[in-house]
Amino acid sequence: METTIWQEYQNENVTVLGLINTSDQSLINNFVAENSITFPILFDPGSSGGVQGGDTYDDYYMPNDGSPYPRDFIVDQEGILQYANNEIDTEWMMYVLNELIGDSSEGIAGDVNNDGLINILDVIQTVNIILGANPNPTDYELWAADMNQDGNIDILDIVLIVNTILR
Repeated sequence: METTIWQEYQNENVTVLGLINTSDQSLINNFVAENSITFPILFDPGSSGGVQGGDTYDDYYMPNDGSPYPRDFIVDQEGILQYANNEIDTEWMMYVLNELIGDSSEGIAGDVNNDGLINILDVIQTVNIILGANPNPTDYELWAADMNQDGNIDILDIVLIVNTILR
């Protein structure tokens, strides 16, 4: 979350907040240090500590998830929940964030041929970029094909495009 979401999107008017259900400042400090977190961590009151959660946790409890992991949410500019998950899925979170902050003239991450759809044609075009069959891809094609925005177009980007198609 720190590097993939917070550091990548902090200049895009995206705010990342962590909630913790203990008021023990030493536990908070240890958690922040151990995980090299630089985004704000807020105390979620209403908890005796532990896995029980706090007021906010209880408000957004996801029943039957069976996971002790934190919940991840993306709320759009109008305050509408656009993403909720009990397991971190940074690829999907990045897709949602790109959709929310992206200018429609920039296109859609994964839509390499810029036809408004993400489908097998985009996978083929990405493979062509990787194999050099498209020796002069446009800036847009390079941006759209680099789904994980790591500066490289490779199999990981193809997997992300396929995962987007299958959702």
